[in-house]
Amino acid sequence: MCDIVSNMKTATVRHVQHNFAAVLEAVRKGQEIAITKRGTVVARIVPARKAKGPITWPDSAARMKRLGPRAATGTPASRIIREMRGERF
Repeated sequence: MCDIVSNMKTATVRHVQHNFAAVLEAVRKGQEIAITKRGTVVARIVPARKAKGPITWPDSAARMKRLGPRAATGTPASRIIREMRGERF
């Protein structure tokens, strides 16, 4: 890495391109890295946040029921749209 700026290391785009594995290893260990291009910060690479508890997925079946009976029965969207527009098959 190039410099240390307020606990965040900086690296040039070229350095990241040529040393990507080392950059990822530093990030994996908790280091935040600012990516610079011509002296201007253009991006930051930060460690991923760990999930807290199980992932909750939306209830797709309930959403389909709220959309109406045609959506819940598996009617193709193209048919629903044609019916709404009053078009014939």
